Amino acid sequence: MAGSGKAKTVLYLFLVWVIYLIIGMFVFRAIERTENENKAQEDAKKQSLDSIKDNVTTKYNMSGAEFDIIVQQIETASSDSSGGPEWSYTESLSFVIQLATTIGYGNITPVTTGGRVLCIIFALIGIPINIIFLQLLGERMLRGEHFLIMKFEKGCLKREGAPKFMNEKCSFVGILLLLIILFAGAGSQIEMENWTFFEGFYAYFITFTTVGFGDLIPGSMAGGSPTAKHVLTIFFILMGLAAMSNVINGLVNCTESMELFRRLGARCGKKRSVDISETPKTNEMELNENYAPETI
Repeated sequence: MAGSGKAKTVLYLFLVWVIYLIIGMFVFRAIERTENENKAQEDAKKQSLDSIKDNVTTKYNMSGAEFDIIVQQIETASSDSSGGPEWSYTESLSFVIQLATTIGYGNITPVTTGGRVLCIIFALIGIPINIIFLQLLGERMLRGEHFLIMKFEKGCLKREGAPKFMNEKCSFVGILLLLIILFAGAGSQIEMENWTFFEGFYAYFITFTTVGFGDLIPGSMAGGSPTAKHVLTIFFILMGLAAMSNVINGLVNCTESMELFRRLGARCGKKRSVDISETPKTNEMELNENYAPETI
């Protein structure tokens, strides 16, 4: 019953987490998207462009259609070279995930005052939700690994009783799972963005540890389908964060190995203290044997 209750808690928290991210995606997109400039700015820009168009077409004997083509090409080149976020749905979702998980690459940032204020409020609520969710998810994954290891040892190895060093074995399984996700992510970067395997591995490791330097950002290179790359990157980020939480939960609970190291340390310390205490006695005995009192 307790396990079922915890599973429901994780499910409810996951739904809250997803809904919170989706709300953040829509809100930040509405505030920061450049297409949503106010009407006065749009009218002023249009009037300025019409004035330039009249002057250029008259001076250089150019048709209006030719001028429009040139303007469109300039806008396209400027958009591609600026590298600024367009705040599409996938980019907005990537931003709120970076914010809630504290990865923070820095490639997508709010520029409006309203967006920055909302960023503070969103982080104050979203970061605790993310921490609690990943903690509970890591615990559930650890419980699943416990079950699989017990089944494997009883069914395949024919061992009876509770397995020894259970949390240590679960940590090992969790590390293997994390490595598989890292290798898969690195392989995807080779195909999508022509990175080397090490660059992909490094970028996702920095991401999963939430360091987020921003020097190599998965899904940020030009070429291919931006939406597909963002979706795949978000998938790997969520999987990797869950695996990292699982590893941390396992390592924190490695009490048996800690006890083993404590005993070994105590034995080594005891042996050393015995050697030290025996050394002066030997010297004293040698001193007494060599000592001969003077006779008068």
